Amino acid sequence: MTPVVLAELAGSASYGGGERYLELLFGRLDRTRYRAMLICPEPGPFVGRMKARGVETHLVHLAPLFNPLALWRLTRLLERERVTILQTHGARANFYGRIAGRLAGVPVIISTVHNSLKDYEVCSLTRWFYITALRLTLPLAHRIICVSDSNRRDLVNESPAAAARIQTVYNGVDPSAFPLQPNRKTVREELGIVSGPVLVMIARLTEAKGHCVLLQALPHLIKAWPQLCCVFVGDGELRGQLHRLAVELAVEGSCRFVGVREDIADILAAADAVVLPSLSEGFPFVLLEALAMGCPVVASRVNGIPELIENQKTGLLVPPRDPHALMVAIREVLSNPTAALKMGAEGRAVVRERFTVDRMVANTTAIFDAALQDAGVRLPIEKRMAA
Repeated sequence: MTPVVLAELAGSASYGGGERYLELLFGRLDRTRYRAMLICPEPGPFVGRMKARGVETHLVHLAPLFNPLALWRLTRLLERERVTILQTHGARANFYGRIAGRLAGVPVIISTVHNSLKDYEVCSLTRWFYITALRLTLPLAHRIICVSDSNRRDLVNESPAAAARIQTVYNGVDPSAFPLQPNRKTVREELGIVSGPVLVMIARLTEAKGHCVLLQALPHLIKAWPQLCCVFVGDGELRGQLHRLAVELAVEGSCRFVGVREDIADILAAADAVVLPSLSEGFPFVLLEALAMGCPVVASRVNGIPELIENQKTGLLVPPRDPHALMVAIREVLSNPTAALKMGAEGRAVVRERFTVDRMVANTTAIFDAALQDAGVRLPIEKRMAA
């Protein structure tokens, strides 16, 4: 029996949580069971990244907001490749994929929700369009995967009819990629950090990630720890604005904006605490990676984060948009290294038990198999033999 043709329609060609999910999924799919291909909606770094990994990658421009020509091109691609399962990611891809998948006769269409629509960084008109369009096309999707129960609840509130189709599959990481005894010196020496605690924030430089909240918390922390260094990893449209804010707050000497980095394990190894003061999140990979490394975490109590971080056990949770609360929590971590180490160890154990990439992929492919059976499609050979 030939492998099932699986197409993954990405939400963007940048590199965020949805793209990290796809990268991990493609790396773990059984190629004897699936012939997997990636479809990107625009040019961008993710396209080259996946091609370099040997992933079959197609480009179909899905712009502007509604483009009949783009819909036709996507439909033609799905027909030509005889796709059996189409999994889509994010509002735009979910909308286009549902319609094109049905027009192309794809037996199984699975929509994936990585973030709640109410938190999208778009204008109110665009958000209304997506909510309306996704509600109208809901009957075209056979299954919906949410990466957190929080996302699941928000989706049911927006579209109650979706409840029967939704399953939560948590994101996961490979614990073996994060050493138990990391080298803390590599990044510290590169950045000229001689002594003092190191805070690390890994996130796109956008308003939703709350960088300004961390910057506003720094003055009081620097008074207590004059040698403190805060490392910001990532890039985005707020880079200049955040630099200016650091200058205004007189904390620029304690900040390092290092851009996009590939050596995330080394960055995390340098950290005394990982901070994520986001205003909204789905189920962030950066926190999974921090826990896998055994780093103490301070994060906002928003969306799916409390499903990952248990307050005072695997990290500290604070209200969003609250620099004082963030400062107090970071001070608590830095002031009590023994408790911080214990939280880090607890976090590492939780990831190994509940949030591995193998578990994520197994739960996802189980949904594939159930949907194939419902559609009357023969399962890939390994699954049939096991049955």
